[in-house]
Amino acid sequence: MVGDAEGVIIIPAEIADEVAEEAVQMTVFEDFVMEQVLKGKSILGLYPATDEQTNVDFAAWRKENNR
Repeated sequence: MVGDAEGVIIIPAEIADEVAEEAVQMTVFEDFVMEQVLKGKSILGLYPATDEQTNVDFAAWRKENNR
């Protein structure tokens, strides 16, 4: 069971690890996006990652930042 000010959800135990891993990966991507936006990059094509270059840049960022 997970809850915050916006609501509560129940995650079945058999998929809890998968959900947790996805949440961690999403947080890493959002950190990348925030850094890019703070550097002045447009959000278009960045979030969601509809521009293929975003995926290339994200992979390089992850490697560079050990994320």
